[in-house]
Amino acid sequence: MTKCPYCFHDLAEKYAFQCQGRCNAVEDPVGTRLWGAPRVWKPTVVISPQPGHPPDQVSNPPACRHCDGPMAECCPTCHQFLPQDWRQGSATCIALAGARATGKSIYIGVLVKLLELFAGAHRTTLGFVDGASREVYQRIYEEQLFVRRGIIAPTPRANLADSYQRQPIILSLGILNGRRRFLVLRDVAGEDLENRVDDATHLGFFSHASVVLFLFDPTRVPEVRNQLQDLIPAQLHSGGDPAVVLGNLNLLIGSGQPRLGIVLSKFDTMQTLTQVADTELSRIMSNAGAAFMRDPGVLATGYGEEDGILLDAEVRSLLQRLNAGHIVTAIERPHSGRVLDHRFFVVSALGAPTEGEKLHDHGIASFRCLDPIRWALRWDGAI
Repeated sequence: MTKCPYCFHDLAEKYAFQCQGRCNAVEDPVGTRLWGAPRVWKPTVVISPQPGHPPDQVSNPPACRHCDGPMAECCPTCHQFLPQDWRQGSATCIALAGARATGKSIYIGVLVKLLELFAGAHRTTLGFVDGASREVYQRIYEEQLFVRRGIIAPTPRANLADSYQRQPIILSLGILNGRRRFLVLRDVAGEDLENRVDDATHLGFFSHASVVLFLFDPTRVPEVRNQLQDLIPAQLHSGGDPAVVLGNLNLLIGSGQPRLGIVLSKFDTMQTLTQVADTELSRIMSNAGAAFMRDPGVLATGYGEEDGILLDAEVRSLLQRLNAGHIVTAIERPHSGRVLDHRFFVVSALGAPTEGEKLHDHGIASFRCLDPIRWALRWDGAI
């Protein structure tokens, strides 16, 4: 069993096939609510495999019963067409959350490049599963970050009809641990998570994700910001309160059971504290033996559990020292009383603060960006 790469619902032993022939398309209320923009669909048939029939091998119906045209498999829940041979593999579906200006889009842009190296270390190759994923990555992430060497514009709100973030980036990792593996990344505008909305059906995929990564910007803590004000450039966009975003995120997850990764983003700003003379934070950040000051390397093939546990403890302690203990409490003792399986991480996608709207002259030197992904893939049995 795997998940739909759009709504993240499990694809149970129920199959839907939609006409691709001459039938007229009609309004699709269910698909529209889940997509967050108007959708249409054509006649669809839902079938279940016969007893004893391998569920992965249900054949397409020979033709549409209305127009005798071809049929293609779609998700039984959101009605999006599934990539070819999707059920033959296993998908790890990751949703990213965070306030504005936490670096989610930059993280995705760098992450795909790192995943190419990760795939090479596993003697496989990384590929885009569909043309839409490739086009979005190249136009929004790669062009801005690696060609123009500038920062990526804030993710547009999901209620805009042309919002690119509605399109997930669907990647193939090839064969890992004897099975074909897919990785799906969905970004969300920080503004969508900073504000409560009456109908958040289009964000329901958070509840069904394999992993939710909550990115938390340490510079939103006033004490840290005051110490770094002469060392890093002013933020181009003010971000919302991470605690508010986390509260809204918990509401979106609801009764779901995704694993939760809490990611201290833009960690290069914290590393600049070593330049602040004679302060407790500078002494903490000057500890060369700390896990948050070393990177296991891009080419590491597995997830180091001992290293991950140590890093998790260090980040919890650091957040307490930064007067951000309420973030830890909200995760470990949520109002719902339902604690998700979780782990704390640090990442720096760029490795250095930007210079205005341009990357640092030293280029991109990412730090620990693959840790949350390796953690997710290990849980799903891929590594």
